[in-house]
Amino acid sequence: MAVEVTAMAEATYRPPDGYLTMADAADQLRVSMVTMRKILNDERLQTYRDPRNGRVRLLRVEDVERLTQPVPEQGKAAA
Repeated sequence: MAVEVTAMAEATYRPPDGYLTMADAADQLRVSMVTMRKILNDERLQTYRDPRNGRVRLLRVEDVERLTQPVPEQGKAAA
């Protein structure tokens, strides 16, 4: 008897307006999920849970967009 394995329903999951899943945020930043987790730890970004699906970690769109902006180097004087 063959057992069929199906993917999790996250492929059809739609986050609330103004939020991205970790996978969507990683895609937008063009990084791997491993790198996305490192960013979350290093940047101390707030993650959220959707009451409809507690397994999904969400990020605010504004927070992800902020990560795409250049930041000044530490300890360097402006030219």
